[in-house]
Amino acid sequence: MTAALKRVTIRFWIRQSVRYLLVSSGFRLLQAALILGVLAFLLSGDRIRTIDQLGNRADIVAAILATVSIRFFLTLLNRRVMNSIDRHFFREAYDAQQILSELGQSIRMLTKSNQAFELAAAKIDEALHPVNLTILVADDSSRAYIPAFSLKSDSDGPSLGARAAEVRFSYDDSLITFLRSRSEVSTIDLLSDQVPRGPLLTPYEQENFGKIKAALLIPISSKSTLQGLLLLGSRRSDLPYGPEDKSLLLIVANQIAVFLENMQMVDRLAEERRAAQELELASEVQRHLFPRAGLESRKLEIFGTCLPARGIGGDYYDYFEMDANRIGIAIADVAGKGIAAALLMSTVQASLRCQPTSAKKPLVDVVSSMNRMLRRATSNRDYATFFFGEFDADKSRLTYVNAGHNPPILIRSAIHQNGNGPEMAFAMAGMDGGPYAARAFVETSQVSPPVQLLTTGGPVIGTFLDVAYEQESIALKSGDTLIIYTDGVTEALNPEGAEFGEGKLRRAAFESLAQSAEHMVDHIIGRVLQWQLSLPQHDDITLIVLKVK
Repeated sequence: MTAALKRVTIRFWIRQSVRYLLVSSGFRLLQAALILGVLAFLLSGDRIRTIDQLGNRADIVAAILATVSIRFFLTLLNRRVMNSIDRHFFREAYDAQQILSELGQSIRMLTKSNQAFELAAAKIDEALHPVNLTILVADDSSRAYIPAFSLKSDSDGPSLGARAAEVRFSYDDSLITFLRSRSEVSTIDLLSDQVPRGPLLTPYEQENFGKIKAALLIPISSKSTLQGLLLLGSRRSDLPYGPEDKSLLLIVANQIAVFLENMQMVDRLAEERRAAQELELASEVQRHLFPRAGLESRKLEIFGTCLPARGIGGDYYDYFEMDANRIGIAIADVAGKGIAAALLMSTVQASLRCQPTSAKKPLVDVVSSMNRMLRRATSNRDYATFFFGEFDADKSRLTYVNAGHNPPILIRSAIHQNGNGPEMAFAMAGMDGGPYAARAFVETSQVSPPVQLLTTGGPVIGTFLDVAYEQESIALKSGDTLIIYTDGVTEALNPEGAEFGEGKLRRAAFESLAQSAEHMVDHIIGRVLQWQLSLPQHDDITLIVLKVK
């Protein structure tokens, strides 16, 4: 303790002692006057004559009873009043270890921030008796520290007063910037001449402190994060806060910070749990938008599947009977991932399903209408690649429009004319399913072409309002197989960063041509997942296989 502080403390004790003697002595004189007054009132006039009629010594007995009763009442009053006087004029000794222990045990049981603030404020008030106490906490939405709790010594309980409610410090204020830049956490005496005024406390900040008559600031920090401010007014005894008082306050502030950090963690976990539940619900809803099983008719066998990268995604596939003779096949890949993409996907699905699909309506009109609907219902950044085909069983023809989608791969039945089978054809050509696998296969089987890409159509849907699309009609025959997929299949990455690619997709298809549509889908998807190994899936994987009987 410095010599100046010692002199201030001695003067304080002398001044407080004189005040204490005057107040306490005056209160005791008041008690004596009250006793004499009651006895004088009781033992005079008609009252003493009434008492004398009860017996010779009735007045003595009455005086004794009155004195004992008054003394008992004054003892109760004296205990409360003198304690209040002692607390006001002198520092009350406290056991810091007990306070911290009780606070630490109790604060762990709380579930609300306000409960923790009230408990900490009660412990501080019990030990140090500040005139007022205010707690401000960080609010990211307003980028400021705003009042969350206040306590005044003359109030009946915790309440956020009008003056305290006006106090706030922006994240950009010089005080907050100063506190966040400090590596150590320490108290700041706002009434000391040693407090930097210029860059630390601006006039606006000094006005804020003046509203609540703050004398001491204690940062509420945890892991170098300033979570709040604890502001105390002067002590009711006028005694300055000592080093042990500040140490106690720093530990209490740290306990508050740890509690807030735990509450934030609990909130994050709860939010993640809610998000996971909502995602699961959305995923279930999306699964109902896809076909529940394959589709088989007298001429076709179709099976498809979708593996979203995030539980819910932007890929869409569908196949459905348009009438007794026609089957529609659709696949789309909307921009983006996650829930936003899923919402756009549902828009594409609804746009398709609400289209009239009479035999006389060209497919280009269906796709053009979907393009306009999607463009008007979404922003400029939202679009989708889209493929829509219609198979006519009587004519055995597939009519399609490809709106910017990965070209489906049509494998003609002529590949079975080579008795060696597809695997032998690749081996003879010395290929491994790379970009030139199809050419090698053509040369080996002497069939031209065994593979055809369906590219006719136009741009993606949802980008331009008026777009001209084209459609193509091709004949299909028994044994033909159509592979329709999204780019999540060909762009799947292995640990070295290499893509699965169209060549490996064709190879996987050739390997399983003799199987059913469902088994072909399982085989190709299995090859893709085997290629990825342990890497997480970065895009939705959607695949449809169509086989002509």
